[in-house]
Amino acid sequence: MIADCVSAKVLKDNSMVPAESVEILHGATVFYDVLRVMNSVPLYVEDHSARFFKSFSLSQKQYPFPEQVFADSIKRYIQLSGLQNGNIRCVYSMAESTQFLVYEIKHSYPTKDMYENGVVCGTFIGERKNPNVKQEAAVKTNAYKKIAETGVYEVLLVDTQNNVTEGSKSNTFFVKGDTIVTAMAQDVLCGITRLQIIDLIHELQIPLEERKISLLELKDFDAAFISGTSPKVLPIRQIESVQYNVGNPVIARLAQAYDTQIAEYIQSHK
Repeated sequence: MIADCVSAKVLKDNSMVPAESVEILHGATVFYDVLRVMNSVPLYVEDHSARFFKSFSLSQKQYPFPEQVFADSIKRYIQLSGLQNGNIRCVYSMAESTQFLVYEIKHSYPTKDMYENGVVCGTFIGERKNPNVKQEAAVKTNAYKKIAETGVYEVLLVDTQNNVTEGSKSNTFFVKGDTIVTAMAQDVLCGITRLQIIDLIHELQIPLEERKISLLELKDFDAAFISGTSPKVLPIRQIESVQYNVGNPVIARLAQAYDTQIAEYIQSHK
């Protein structure tokens, strides 16, 4: 049984099999991606596919199968499982043999209160060796431990130069005046939601700076938010002892635009 699987069956190499019959061997090399399903539509599956295969390229490994197999497998799993809303995890593992798995995982979507009043985040010293390879990493496991121990919603990673890069499972944005500031793409795992958000920022003609963000600089920003598969655009109320304006109009405008974009995507992909 796969530890984080919540579905009764798993799509394994294009065949539905009982979840208890599947395992990912300890020590296996694992490439993965997580995407959200709404109204039985896998959101931005094309972008997720591109990122999945980019991980193989950056790791100098051959593609495991034709690119279309990724999207086709996800759609097949949704159809056979009847999943309407939730998060799907796609895993390619390499040990003595290889396998490509698609299954539902436990999700935790923000509550209405979190969107209205923001969430509390902490910080965690750690950085991914190769941020843009979507691969299991020790830093993620250790960050999750700190979240469990402290009860914060998310922890923001701080690198060896004392710069804030990203969340353990999200990307991070800050607001100063009418300008949005975020870390540079090469320093973070470029989440699909991050890519969509940056496109919307340009579309809405909101000034954007992509640069190094010092931990000491956090107190100088007016507002902050995280983006990700589950949270979408989620305001941050506090990072450690630094408080932020949850009702910031720049964030509110962006969040509304993103929700509208998702609705339009679902309508056009039914």
